[in-house]
Amino acid sequence: VSAAAMDDLKAEFGNSAVKRLSGDDRYETALAIAQKGVDEGLAWDGMGIATGENFPDALAGGVLAARNGSVMLLTASDVLPTDVSSKLTAERDSIAKVFYLGGLAAISQDVRDEVSETLQ
Repeated sequence: VSAAAMDDLKAEFGNSAVKRLSGDDRYETALAIAQKGVDEGLAWDGMGIATGENFPDALAGGVLAARNGSVMLLTASDVLPTDVSSKLTAERDSIAKVFYLGGLAAISQDVRDEVSETLQ
């Protein structure tokens, strides 16, 4: 979100009602948003994982995850980012189910296998 868009949001909703969540890249930003969601009552269990390389799966999946009371993380198609792997490790006792958005072209079997291994 641009600085001008943030200023518009703050003007419309009040400065204290708008908080920017961000990270060094889209994967860290998704982690920050997921953590905020969990802090606000969502759960790690039942989380969605979508590719961060193309937006449609994540756009639809974020709504699905939230409707199911969970959050969503992003991954690269062929490698699980280190920060995402670390978060999965830290939260593995809270995660029994994960769903993937998109086929193997979106999230490779190697990434899915790494997620499964990380959660064991």
